[in-house]
Amino acid sequence: MTSEATVQRTACTVAVHLGAHRGTAEAVGRWCDARRDVLADAQVRTRTSDAALRQAVPGFDWRSDRGRAQLRAHLTSPGTTLFSTARILGPAYRHTGGPLHPDAGAGVDALSTALQPLASRVHLSIGDHAGTVVLAWVEAVRQGHLVEFETFAQQVVDPTWVPLVERLVAALGDDRVVVHDATAARPGGAPAATRAVARDVVTALLDDLDVGVRPDDVATDGRTDDFEPAGRDVTHWSQRQTQVALAILPHLRSWDDRAALRDFVTAKIDADGPPAWPVTPALAERLAVQDATDLARLRDIVEVR
Repeated sequence: MTSEATVQRTACTVAVHLGAHRGTAEAVGRWCDARRDVLADAQVRTRTSDAALRQAVPGFDWRSDRGRAQLRAHLTSPGTTLFSTARILGPAYRHTGGPLHPDAGAGVDALSTALQPLASRVHLSIGDHAGTVVLAWVEAVRQGHLVEFETFAQQVVDPTWVPLVERLVAALGDDRVVVHDATAARPGGAPAATRAVARDVVTALLDDLDVGVRPDDVATDGRTDDFEPAGRDVTHWSQRQTQVALAILPHLRSWDDRAALRDFVTAKIDADGPPAWPVTPALAERLAVQDATDLARLRDIVEVR
């Protein structure tokens, strides 16, 4: 593993944030979107929109030469590029459980190919395993899959971030991969924890680009680094929202019905209630042990901030 001094020595033309921790990814995107014009004045082009990425690489086709060339074009600019996304990694878990980020390999390989001719560094933000499992389960229910949390959690296989980081290191080198620990910023927890990680990620990305800009230097409407959510998180349903969806899903006949249910539950059912958190104490303890084990192993592989 390279030292921190070595990691920060070479300026990059592309700085990448892979937001495996959804809260951090969303906060980084909000901050960059609010300051896009100011960052452009500093010769930093931001690429944080999933819609723009889908337009640049239709179908998120990471496997073909054409898709990888399209990704390179999306990341190339006359100045420098700040790229933040979770799409490269694919879903955290499939609705049937299984391993963590099962489809990330194709995205990592595509990113490595796209970055090959460019001076670049990749920052990966990772969350706690309990929060990652809960968010993946809620997303499965939102998409219309009838699966109880207990069943989903039992189907999760060997939750660990290590294989993903090892894949990134194999593709890019350990001096071009940095992990940001967002395990304290769990869903429904203190917003300050997520803001702190997001601020650290943005600071690191701007340092990599070496454009002489820090978060405190880039103010919009008198604000600098609050990274506050613009509103409630409509993708992390409340406990009652998931209960209502699970009660109705057995009676639906089509995916159109499921989409209508998703819209109804999101808009009408207890949207401001406590977030779903069906984790038992035993599961929480087991996954907390895995968090600590992962972080210890990752520090032997790359820099962890």
